[in-house]
Amino acid sequence: MREMTESALVAASVDVVWADLTDATRLAEWFWPPRFETEAIVDRVELGRWEVRSSVAELAVIGRVLAIDPPERLRLEWRWEGEEHATDAELTLERAADAATRLTVRHTGFVSDEERASHVDGWSSCLQRLVDRYGGVSTRG
Repeated sequence: MREMTESALVAASVDVVWADLTDATRLAEWFWPPRFETEAIVDRVELGRWEVRSSVAELAVIGRVLAIDPPERLRLEWRWEGEEHATDAELTLERAADAATRLTVRHTGFVSDEERASHVDGWSSCLQRLVDRYGGVSTRG
């Protein structure tokens, strides 16, 4: 199985970034481009739903919370709607200098190099939108 890691230094506190990952309204504001008219559902409990959906783009991530340790770690079962194969996405938040947050995404369980590459591009874009929201630096891993 293949894996990827992407990270970003976000110019916002851990609590703010945590809310952007776990509050449905806030997640929908930045996760995909505005033209996607994103909707989200977040149940902040183990085995709760974590979904991001765009009717406009006709895509959805159907996730499930596997572990939640506020405000430092969120681990998700990640499955694209219509697909059987699920992967594992772990998001960790660390306090950084100047009240910033280092957000790291470690996504595992890809069955092909193409699937991995697609997720590297996707997470890189998502993290860049979060950086753009507050300032900071995204890095490709």
